[in-house]
Amino acid sequence: MQFTTTDWLTLALVVITGVYAWATFLILKANQGVVAAMRAQTEAQLRPYVVAYVSTRVGTTLLHLWVENTGKSAAVDLRMEMDTSFLQNAEPTGLDISKVPAFSHPIASLAPGARLPFVLGVGHTLFAEGANTVSPKVFSIKTSYAFEDRRYEEEHTIDLRPLLHTTAIQDPIADEIKALSKRVDSWMRKVN
Repeated sequence: MQFTTTDWLTLALVVITGVYAWATFLILKANQGVVAAMRAQTEAQLRPYVVAYVSTRVGTTLLHLWVENTGKSAAVDLRMEMDTSFLQNAEPTGLDISKVPAFSHPIASLAPGARLPFVLGVGHTLFAEGANTVSPKVFSIKTSYAFEDRRYEEEHTIDLRPLLHTTAIQDPIADEIKALSKRVDSWMRKVN
């Protein structure tokens, strides 16, 4: 059997078509990867991020625990749980933060930018001898919430120990307002 020019051209077209089909398949796979990466990036930009952290009130040693949605969408069906009891201000009869409704019942929705503040106590009582038994210096908060068709579960470790022996942050504007208020009070007394 002898191949004609037409047979050779047909064979060449079949091989070229096969190469194009393979290349098209590889391009399709690469595009699927790009689409998946773009979806993940879009989700990361739009999803809620519920974070927990501690901060001090300006001008005092009062410590607050904050739970905040720093993302761009609402955290739906938010459930929070502390791994241990934490009594406010290290008082044996103080409020147990781990039992307040935010930690014991689901929150239907936490809007973007919404913050939940909880008073932990003042530094000198939280760091006093024996306070660790009712107000631990390190504890964890587990959060679980939904966005679209996904559920996110995260754990935040709160460590108060770095705040020991730190200084209360002073606000110079607040100090000036206090001084001005005292002067106004003094003048008001002189006038009356």
